[in-house]
Amino acid sequence: MRYRWKLLALLLITALLPIMAGGILGVRAVRNLGDTLVTHTRQYLTAQTENRLRILADGYSSVVSEGREMVGVALLAQAMEVEHRLKEEPSAIRKVLFSEDFDAVKATRGAIVRGLPARSLTDQGGLLPVAVSHTSQVFSLAPGVDREKVAADMSRLAAMTPFYRKLSTRLRGRASWHFTGLENGVHAAYPGHGGIPKGFDPRKEPWYSGASHAIKWTDQYTDPETGRMVVAASMPVRRPDGAFAGVTALVLPAGALLEHRLLDKNVPPSTRSFITYPTTRPETGARAIRITARQQTTDTVHRSWTAEAETQWLSSSDTGRFQKVLDDFASGSSNVVRMPYGNCDCLWVYRPMNFNAFLVLITPYAEILQPAQEAEKQIKALMQDLIEVTGKGMVVLVLVICVLALLFSRTVTKPLRILAEGTRRLGEGLLDTKVNIRSRDEFGDMGRVFNTVGSRLQEHYRMRQSLELAMEVQQSFMPKDDPKIEGLDISGKSIYCEETGGDYYDYLETGRTEEKKILVVVGDVSDHGIQSALLMTTARAFLRQRSSRRGSIAHIVSDVNVQLARDVRGSGRFMTLFFAEVDARNRRFRWVCAGHDPALVYDRCAGTFEEFGGRDLVLGVFEDAHYHESQRAIRKGQIIVIGTDGIWEAHDPSGEMFGKERLKAIIRRHAAEPARAITEAVIEAVERFRAPLETEDDITLVVIKVEQ
Repeated sequence: MRYRWKLLALLLITALLPIMAGGILGVRAVRNLGDTLVTHTRQYLTAQTENRLRILADGYSSVVSEGREMVGVALLAQAMEVEHRLKEEPSAIRKVLFSEDFDAVKATRGAIVRGLPARSLTDQGGLLPVAVSHTSQVFSLAPGVDREKVAADMSRLAAMTPFYRKLSTRLRGRASWHFTGLENGVHAAYPGHGGIPKGFDPRKEPWYSGASHAIKWTDQYTDPETGRMVVAASMPVRRPDGAFAGVTALVLPAGALLEHRLLDKNVPPSTRSFITYPTTRPETGARAIRITARQQTTDTVHRSWTAEAETQWLSSSDTGRFQKVLDDFASGSSNVVRMPYGNCDCLWVYRPMNFNAFLVLITPYAEILQPAQEAEKQIKALMQDLIEVTGKGMVVLVLVICVLALLFSRTVTKPLRILAEGTRRLGEGLLDTKVNIRSRDEFGDMGRVFNTVGSRLQEHYRMRQSLELAMEVQQSFMPKDDPKIEGLDISGKSIYCEETGGDYYDYLETGRTEEKKILVVVGDVSDHGIQSALLMTTARAFLRQRSSRRGSIAHIVSDVNVQLARDVRGSGRFMTLFFAEVDARNRRFRWVCAGHDPALVYDRCAGTFEEFGGRDLVLGVFEDAHYHESQRAIRKGQIIVIGTDGIWEAHDPSGEMFGKERLKAIIRRHAAEPARAITEAVIEAVERFRAPLETEDDITLVVIKVEQ
């Protein structure tokens, strides 16, 4: 089949198959889009409700804590006033009103009592009318207490009435009663009322027992004077000599601190609100959450807090998640958890308050997601309309694509056919092949690029041949075999990172084999590549020519530097060189180090390393540079290693360098092996270290072992 028809078939298949499948996939995609929108809406509503309930819980906890702190400050002021009154010596014994006389006084002195304000105190069971007096206190004595013996304390406490009245006004009705009970059995209550039961002993009340140096809050209990569920804040008072005098307290309805419209006006209508605290069940000892108070109704207008007269527990049928809630309560952490409450899937939001209690808000998910369900209906209707419009558009698009595919296939195949023929001729080796494509589109660009490929291939082919020839020439300059000198084992090797390189090593004979001397040269030209290879070749020629004449190795290097500096002047290139003379007969090692890294010398007997280096300049920089010869005695068992920085500066994929310590470790490990084995071990270790990275610098290494 011709490419034209293949292209036409391909265009039709690639265009029509997606459109035909769009009737199915499109509907599914649109429905998925609707489901996604609904899911996102549900997630948004859930997150919004979570955040709102978190903020409400935090705000409400702050409000309750503020009210609790206000009561604490008032109690502290009340305790200070009581202690102040107990210090006084009354000038005259004040007459006090006893609780059992309250109704009689009201009957016989009606002119006074009738003018006293009265109020109704709210109880969980409804309204309990109690006549009270805001202009007086009432007193009672514990059974067996002699009234005459405590008359002075009662007179002192009677002076507290103006203070109680003022403090009650500032508390704005938060406190029901102001109590002061003394250790001698005296009990004073404000406002005055006749509800103190006969035989009442304040020292046995929850607010009295257990009072310490700090403010103590009681659990809720039934007030014996009104029958209501209350909580009390109390603290001890002392005599002028520091002796314990008794306890003063503020008694509040159990829900007094909880009544605030912040929570009532902002939580969802079906949200259940609880005040709880962590404890253990008496019958099992297991961890549990006890309900202290709850809101009786979900009506946002008539919500009110009610204390629990009987023990009630907060629980969930999802025991796994509920255990996480118990853990949060134990650690004092706030959180948001989705788990059942009763038979309803709910969102739990809980937050610790500053008195070991937790505010818990439980909202059914059905209410949270109700707006999402309404939005789902609207989205599905819109999606159905969109599907119908899309289907009609697909039919029109199919017809247009068929026509365009036919026309486009004709336009594309002609230049492709021309390019295919030109490529075939180019592959046959006809590098002067040209194609004639005159269009101004990408095919025209391809034709113009194609016409330049042949000449570039010819140029690259010639360059490749030149590089191969240069590599052969440079490799021929390297020593073919390791030298054979009695008493010495010498081996060297170079590896280039490109076809040619700037590293160089050589062995120069002194001319008389009986002298057992050899010149060892290791050089490193700056950079690498063709230019470095040419400079290395030049330096090699200078060294070989000059070494054939008499003179010390320092004179040889100085003369070579003069010639090399003249050749590379202004190019910025240079060469480092380590030039050494090894005298096996006299056991001497002479060297010149021209900017090269020092040679490493390992003594097998001592197990130590030292360096043979120098401070002379690199070659090719200054013509008048002078070079100095160093020498050292050598002995059997020493290994002299001369290399280039391509060894220790090689790095692995993480960027870590090979370093000289690794090189020393390899020399030490293979010290007993021949020089050739040591050379191969070092190069193999470097290759393995940098793998899989390519070599970035030339590597040259010469190893000299002293054997006699």
